[in-house]
Amino acid sequence: MKNINEKVKKWLIISSGLVLSAVLLVAIMSQFNVPPINDLDLPDQNSDTQKVAVESPDITGKEDDIKVPPIEIEKETNNANGVDKGTEQTIQPDPVKPEYTDEQLKNPEQKPNGEKVTEQDKPVEHNKVEKPSTPSKSDNQPQGGEKKNGQIYVPGFGWIDDIGEGQGTVVDGEGDINKQVGIMGN
Repeated sequence: MKNINEKVKKWLIISSGLVLSAVLLVAIMSQFNVPPINDLDLPDQNSDTQKVAVESPDITGKEDDIKVPPIEIEKETNNANGVDKGTEQTIQPDPVKPEYTDEQLKNPEQKPNGEKVTEQDKPVEHNKVEKPSTPSKSDNQPQGGEKKNGQIYVPGFGWIDDIGEGQGTVVDGEGDINKQVGIMGN
């Protein structure tokens, strides 16, 4: 292959690839061939035919023993939410708002729908509700914001370094939201 230049090598590789592809295509296509159907030889009408005898069952006396239960057809029920069987569809009727009289609305012993009022249903006067007692604060526990030895006590976080007042920076609203704004702690 030393004597063949690059252009000839390129065309030789392309042509051998095409030939190989054609061979593979023919091999694959031959797998999909349907085998031919062999026709059956039908006997001539003049030839001897076989006679088939069918035996009829003896059904005398057994007919009275058979009992068929009556067929029950399910009655269609009217669904309040519309029909949902088959392809028939109906729309729900508009809801009806119940109307109550002033006497029903003002009776404290009965709900407007007629049910009796239970102890749980009665309103609670909020002035009579007992407020929960606050736990007593012991003097040895630090309070939020207390400072000691350059640290400040924050409830839930404990003693942390007091870095002073926080910093605020104004950011222009036109640019990239991923733009660095400040420097995170040390």
